[in-house]
Parts: sequence; C-alpha cells; structure tokens
Amino acid sequence: DRQQRGVAALLTRFKYLVDLTATPAEDGATKEVAAANAFRMEVESSALVRAAEDLLQLTRELKEMWLFGPLRGIGEGEGEGKIDEDSKKVGEMVEALLRRNS
Repeated sequence: DRQQRGVAALLTRFKYLVDLTATPAEDGATKEVAAANAFRMEVESSALVRAAEDLLQLTRELKEMWLFGPLRGIGEGEGEGKIDEDSKKVGEMVEALLRRNS
C-alpha cells in the first residue's frame, strides 16, 4: 500500500534524524566529521520532507477521487448525445437571433 509505505518512510527518516541528533560528538572529532554529520542531517531532513510531501499528495489524490469520482473513458457516460443536441439547438437559436437583428 502506498499509504503504509509513506508512513513507514516518514517514521524511518524521523528515527534516523533523531538518532543523528542524539549521537554525542566524539572527543577530538575533526571539522570533517562534524561536516559529514551535518550533511547527513540535511539529507535526512530533506528525505523527511519528501516523505511528508508524498503523503500530502496521496491525500490530495484521495480527495479528488472522492469529489470528482473516477475518470470515464472515451464514449462512456450518461447523456452522450444530449450535449450534442443541446449545442446544435443553441447554435440554431443564436443564428436565428442574428438573422432577426440584422
């Protein structure tokens, strides 16, 4: 399921981020080690945001499906010929009005 994968990714990234921040710096750690840890935190933060955005996209898609229903294929649906008939009638009425006014 897409929902379960999204929640799992969100929780995993959050756990990694908490682990990185909770890990104490070693004695005598160099600037390179600190820079590597900062980079890992940036990567995990952006992955956490991406996982949250994926879940938000899923909720948007679910709302759209709930509001608008599934998309119909070509030639499916109710009143296929009715729209064509109505548009022809409107066109004839507009032409009649134009002829009468000119």
